Amino acid sequence: MGKLSEEKIETIINTHYKLLFKIAFNYTLNEYDSEDIVQDVFFKLYNSHNTFKGDEHIKRWLIRVTINLSLNLLKHKKRTVIVDSNDLDHIASSDEDNGNMIYECICLLKEPYKNIIILFYYDELSVKDISEILNISETNVTSRLNRARMKLKKIIQRREENGK
Repeated sequence: MGKLSEEKIETIINTHYKLLFKIAFNYTLNEYDSEDIVQDVFFKLYNSHNTFKGDEHIKRWLIRVTINLSLNLLKHKKRTVIVDSNDLDHIASSDEDNGNMIYECICLLKEPYKNIIILFYYDELSVKDISEILNISETNVTSRLNRARMKLKKIIQRREENGK
């Protein structure tokens, strides 16, 4: 595919902006940080000397860079992310209280499990795609997804028992 043309980059931006914003937002829970991250991702794409093998390769690269920049921002800020119910409108989850509660519980998971749940359910990526993005085996993705579901179930049960 070679070096990307201006027109191709513009098409990529128009095609993938919403997905990348959603991924960044799922990590940062902040609209402005998410916009900055996506802008940085596209800047990296524009300056990239990578030779992409096709549109799916570009998409996986964009997602991986978005995740990395989101995690780097969180590490840099060393802050506790607080879920703001107004911000949750930007997420693909339900507007209902139950959807918000589930998303808040997902935010309590540790990174490897949170990543898998978000990529699989919110970003609707396949196990194969997640495997390629995270550079782990499909078996490992399935295993992490199962463990994440069990941990999430326990968190939800504890919240329900505590009446939250």
